Amino acid sequence: MRWTPRTGSTNADLLAEARAGRLDGPTLLATGQQTAGRGRQGRPWADDAQSSVLCSLAWPDPRKREPGPLSLAVGVWLAQALHALGAAQVRLKWPNDLLLPAADASSGWRKLGGILVEMADTPQARWGVIGFGLNLGAPADQPQATGLNVAGLDLSREQVLAALAPALLDGLQQSPRGVSEALTHWNALHAWSGQTVAVLDHGQTLFSGVALGIAADGALRVSTPEGERRVRSADVSLRLRAAGMADAAK
Repeated sequence: MRWTPRTGSTNADLLAEARAGRLDGPTLLATGQQTAGRGRQGRPWADDAQSSVLCSLAWPDPRKREPGPLSLAVGVWLAQALHALGAAQVRLKWPNDLLLPAADASSGWRKLGGILVEMADTPQARWGVIGFGLNLGAPADQPQATGLNVAGLDLSREQVLAALAPALLDGLQQSPRGVSEALTHWNALHAWSGQTVAVLDHGQTLFSGVALGIAADGALRVSTPEGERRVRSADVSLRLRAAGMADAAK
């Protein structure tokens, strides 16, 4: 486990080290601030140097197996660890977001954190680099985001990492069985189960339907008037549709 006060991206740092052969085993890199943090589809991840948990874990698989829907399993492990800390309302949004209800429950959900899983192959192993960012406090300038303080938790970065890192390691050590087992719990944590959603690709609506949950391979199941459709592409986003308005959790 390593700490750096400031860096561009913990995921990018560990990917570069893995590809250069400079990692000897599982490595967790945590930082106080990222200047080039990334989310899914290369979106920037904004963070607050005083109130964010930012880290990445590089995990090697010498057998070079396909990782499967690893980001979904990571979401389950992190959500369960946050429940144990006292944030029992944490839920998941497909494919890689952690949510909390808005302070006004009628206003939907707000984004608590995000997960980004990237892979690097070397002659010795296939490295999964699992990054996640989590807000300890609700960002004042980001109304679509929230923090653990909204759930009544006043915790330090160290306290949160001390709970989340072991949960992540425990799941990975049991892989691939650990991933499969985690997926059996995902639907119970699905924030939008039974809700009407629009499936978008680069801002364009592909179709709308009712979110049912995930299939065994991690695809999102959506019921449409034409029948069930499954969403697998990492380039697909969801927007909750309520009274014609998009939900705040994006």
